[in-house]
Amino acid sequence: MTPPYQPVPRFYLERITIAALCNEFMDLHWHDPVSDMNYMERVWPLEVIMEEAAEYLQARTAAGEAVKIRLDLIRNFPTPMK
Repeated sequence: MTPPYQPVPRFYLERITIAALCNEFMDLHWHDPVSDMNYMERVWPLEVIMEEAAEYLQARTAAGEAVKIRLDLIRNFPTPMK
């Protein structure tokens, strides 16, 4: 079962926007409650979307696979590089 969405700090959105505009990758660790799996992967952010009262990062992996990550399930949100 997916836990209720917990709003994230606004700098998450700023950081994702910077990465998307600069085509910058992010090394993220996140949890997927549906599969009960944890992931650690390099992703390239595309955009943040609202869905079912939660914010999600849409990104692509190094292999070109599309991923959708709920923002409050990211465990290691990186600080800006630039």
